[in-house]
Amino acid sequence: MHLLFRAVVLASAAFCASILISPAFSPPIWQRPLSTLRDRQRNGLHKSARGLDRMTKQDKVMISKICHAEKSSNWQEVERLISEYDGLAAPVYSAALNAAFRCAKYQAGTKLFLKMIELGITNTEPTYTMGMKLFAKEHRWDMVHKLWAEAQDSGVLGVPSCGARIDAAAEEGDIEGAVKILDLMHQKNLEVGVNHFNSAIKACQNADKPSYVAAEFLFDKMTHAKLRPSIITFSTLMGAYSQAPLGKLQGARAQMAQWGIQPNEVFLEKYVFSVVQMNKNTTSRSPSKLTGFLTSINRDRLVDAATVIDEARANGVRLSGFVRHASKLIKQMRISGMH
Repeated sequence: MHLLFRAVVLASAAFCASILISPAFSPPIWQRPLSTLRDRQRNGLHKSARGLDRMTKQDKVMISKICHAEKSSNWQEVERLISEYDGLAAPVYSAALNAAFRCAKYQAGTKLFLKMIELGITNTEPTYTMGMKLFAKEHRWDMVHKLWAEAQDSGVLGVPSCGARIDAAAEEGDIEGAVKILDLMHQKNLEVGVNHFNSAIKACQNADKPSYVAAEFLFDKMTHAKLRPSIITFSTLMGAYSQAPLGKLQGARAQMAQWGIQPNEVFLEKYVFSVVQMNKNTTSRSPSKLTGFLTSINRDRLVDAATVIDEARANGVRLSGFVRHASKLIKQMRISGMH
């Protein structure tokens, strides 16, 4: 199995297919009876309710106060509340960890998670979920992997924890890890949604060697499952297409039009970025550096970039600073006579 998943990392379409159409993916969750999904969701809600029943009145009041502070992005109030809390209820700490994530206090959140462990509080799926989210933001991949392994061993996996693990894999650029989680979700009859595929595609974008082949296959798998892509899906796909042939980029743009999805500022920047074959290792976008970079790009790519930018401008799409700058330089270069 490990070798098969490694093949995804190496962008082998054949191996991608062997993984994602394996028995573990058949039949997928979206082809199973709706009653089965409802039963599983109902059971999950009952488990959550039993956890709430075991909490004291103080615990429930504390959660309410933390959630109220989180909604107003008042992290200082959350810190004050949790510092004064002398209970050991995991849901209280889960609420505080969620507040840390929502308030973008990632380092404080990881410290709070470690404090919870020191207090001997048993992890639940919500605490594992938030722990992985917070440590991923800090690029603490060792802790993400540790928590994931513990969550698997404890048998508390669900859609939230699997989603957090795929998101972490996306940030890390771990294509193999992301695909494994999709595989596991199918095995466990967990509902796989567009956001999970978006994150898996993002892993293809963030990998040390971006893989447009793996990204394309994941996109095709998603649409064949009758999941509707979003503008986020196509924007992420463009990010993974930084080294793709021009025809692949144009094909993806045509597919987006067929889905009735209009480009936005983010999509346009990623599209242009990939058309001119810039990647995450391109450190400078200064006029002189960018001009020098564009002179090495194939004429057809420059023509396509200019055309797409003009169309977007005509349709009222807001242009990012990078796109405006690239458009100006391309026109100045008089691309019709350069290549």
